[in-house]
Amino acid sequence: MADPQRIAALRDGLPLPGRVLRYSSSNLASVFESIRANQPGLIVLDAVFVQTPAGHGFIERLNQLSIPKLVMQSAVFDRGHWTMTSITNEPAAAVVEAPLSRVSAGLDTRRVPRFFLQDAAKALAGGSSIEIVNLSILGAQIISQPMMRPNQKLKVGLPDENGTLQVEASVAWSVFEKTAKAPEPYFRVGMEFNDALREALEDYCKRHCLPAPLPIRR
Repeated sequence: MADPQRIAALRDGLPLPGRVLRYSSSNLASVFESIRANQPGLIVLDAVFVQTPAGHGFIERLNQLSIPKLVMQSAVFDRGHWTMTSITNEPAAAVVEAPLSRVSAGLDTRRVPRFFLQDAAKALAGGSSIEIVNLSILGAQIISQPMMRPNQKLKVGLPDENGTLQVEASVAWSVFEKTAKAPEPYFRVGMEFNDALREALEDYCKRHCLPAPLPIRR
């Protein structure tokens, strides 16, 4: 949603995956009722509108709807490019733009070493093909075309010589990204694995990952 003069620019500069409905901020009552009826998983608001008193009030009303697994993002035009940052789920007076377009479920998978994979074999998550960026016995960072939401539960299939290692995972955070190198937008996702398969995942990392762990970021 954006002011009428900015909708076209946002549409062309920030394409979104899936079915997209675009609304003008000039009729907030109609937009609110449409959101209530459609129960979307992702709402993107122009940052110019977000910073207005009307924007603060609109976000507060959206929070009161309590739509399950809703992600709200602010679209920012900076240095010739559109990017997205998360909108905090706080009262209107405290609405701010986060420094990264990341929505987190509060999970931490960096308690153990993470490794790059030696091959680029595609894995599966929720029935869709994903690309694994790095892997540990507790979780993974992946690239996914379909949107994934924080706290979403997934079944992940990791390709192996003797078949597929099936693990259960929860989405910890999800970041929308659009780069010149990628033909389409995508989501960078962090996920945490069910602790029950720790030994199997440790063996999998030994067989498929590079021996040197990634540096731990403080």
